[in-house]
Amino acid sequence: MIAKITEKWNNYLSMFHPSQKDIYYYEEYVKLYETQDSKALCAICIEGDLILLMPFIRREINGFYDFETAYGYGGPITNTEDANWITIALNAMQYLFQKENYVCGFIRFHPMLDNAQFCNGHMTTLFDRNTVAMDTRKSESEIWSDQIISKNRNMIRKAEKNGLVYKAEYDFSSLDEFIELYNATMKRLKAEDFYFFDRKYYKTFVTSFKNQAFLGTVRKDGQLICAALFMYSAEYGHYHLEGSNHAYSNLGANNYLLWKTALELKTLGIKEFHLGGGYDANPDNSLLKFKKAFNNHFKNFYIGKWMFNPVKYTELRDIWITNNPDKIEKFGNLLLCYRY
Repeated sequence: MIAKITEKWNNYLSMFHPSQKDIYYYEEYVKLYETQDSKALCAICIEGDLILLMPFIRREINGFYDFETAYGYGGPITNTEDANWITIALNAMQYLFQKENYVCGFIRFHPMLDNAQFCNGHMTTLFDRNTVAMDTRKSESEIWSDQIISKNRNMIRKAEKNGLVYKAEYDFSSLDEFIELYNATMKRLKAEDFYFFDRKYYKTFVTSFKNQAFLGTVRKDGQLICAALFMYSAEYGHYHLEGSNHAYSNLGANNYLLWKTALELKTLGIKEFHLGGGYDANPDNSLLKFKKAFNNHFKNFYIGKWMFNPVKYTELRDIWITNNPDKIEKFGNLLLCYRY
C-alpha cells in the first residue's frame, strides 16, 4: 500500500463511482479555501484498484501541523466496501499524519456519502445535526405531492401569483448583485467572519465550476430579492451560499428559489438535492424547519476529531487556556480551540 500527501489529486477521483464522490472532493473546491497561512492537500492510500483519500486544509503551528476539511463537507472516501482493507488504509493514513508532524485534524463528514460510519472507531465521530435532501429522481408531480408540504406549496403558489421570476444563471451575470445581497444577509444575521468571502473567492468559484454550478436568482419587478449559488456533481446537487432581501420575505421568494432549483437540477440528471441543515444543532432551528418543508427525509451530519499527537495537543490547548480565559466558554469545546 502506498500512503502519501499530495497537492494534486483530481486524477485519483476517476477511480471512484459517481455515487462515491462529490464536488467537495475536487482540487478546485478545496483550493477555494487556501490562504497565505493554509494549504490545500490530500492524503491518499492506494493499493492496486483500491483507494481511500481525504482532501484537507493544512495549517502550521510551532513547527507542527493540524488540518480541517474545507467549508461544507468532506472526510475520507473509498471505492471499496472491504472493511478490512478500509481499516488498514485508515491506520496507514493515521501513521502518515503522525510521521509528518500533524497534531490533530477536524473533519466535517459528508451526509450524502455517509462516510462517518466506516471512520467510527478510528477517530472520535460525533453526530452534529440533521440535514435535508430532496429526491430529484422522482417525477415533478411526485416531488410536489410527496415531498413538498402543503404550507410550502401555498408559499410557492403565492410567489408565482406575486409575479416572482426565477432564473438559473449559468453565466453568473448577476454575481455582483448577489455578493452585495449575500453580505447584507450575513450582516443582518450577525454571522461569524467564517461566512464572509472576498471577491477573489467568487471569481475563482465561477471560473472553476463553470459547468458544475449556477446562480439561482429570484426577481420582483426586476429587483433581485433572493439568490443562491448552487453546485452539482454527477449525482448530488448542493445549496451553497444564499442571500435574500428580508423586506420581501412574505412573498415566498426563498421557497420559490429552492423549488425551481430542484426542478433545474432534475433536468440536469441530479439524483439528490442536498439543502443542508440549520444554523445549529437545535432540532427546532427555524432554518431546519424551513428546509424540512421540502422533504421530511433527514440525512445525518457528523463531525470527526482525529488525534495524532495527544501530548503536543494538550500542550497547545493548555497554553491557549492560560492565555485566553475569556474565550473558553465559547471555543473551549472545539478541537482546534487554540486557533481562536
